[in-house]
Amino acid sequence: MELSKVEGTGVERDIRVMFQVLDSVIPDGEGSYLAAPISTGRRYFALLGQHGVSDLAGLIDLIGEAEYLRLVRWPNVREGEEWASRLRRSGVRNLINTGPIFIQEWDGRDYMKLCLSLIERKVKCAYFHPQWAYSSGAVEELIYCAQRDIRLRTVEDQVLTLLQARSELEKVQEALRSFSCATQTVEEHIAAVDSLIAFKTYNPPHVGDEQSVVHSGSN
Repeated sequence: MELSKVEGTGVERDIRVMFQVLDSVIPDGEGSYLAAPISTGRRYFALLGQHGVSDLAGLIDLIGEAEYLRLVRWPNVREGEEWASRLRRSGVRNLINTGPIFIQEWDGRDYMKLCLSLIERKVKCAYFHPQWAYSSGAVEELIYCAQRDIRLRTVEDQVLTLLQARSELEKVQEALRSFSCATQTVEEHIAAVDSLIAFKTYNPPHVGDEQSVVHSGSN
């Protein structure tokens, strides 16, 4: 680990500080990661449908930020922490869960910059919350991991293939329709996974790799 004074300001400095802390406990490429809904998820889309609004800004205008945090973000964070605790108790080592990180000045892209940077440098296996497919961030993380041949698993410690991921996204698409929510984003997610499936099919992993990220569902 290389120690140095953290310079700069803003998001970049915050991220460098977090990495300096993590570097003291998790070697590069030896971490695990929990991908879970934080700011959205099923309860978020159910609220959009309940109140007849189309996005986060409209929801907060209607119910206020404190109520949104109470009904969506904090329950998501608690649920993520519960899953993280189960995984750690089951023997998963060096598990990173970014859900509890809350910086008032950060927006969604700032959080994603942190998360993708963590995955790129620290992670060898990612675990996906049962409702990951409701979260644009978790979908982005899944694609990012699959592109880099980082192992994908469910929180029940089963292999998560891209075909299974696509099926989960189709279920979310139907759920959003039932909430009278727009489905354009999840349709884009399905198309992105389809493109990745096609790429992986014609560019299979090397013989001897642990799993086929497209088709194999075995342990």
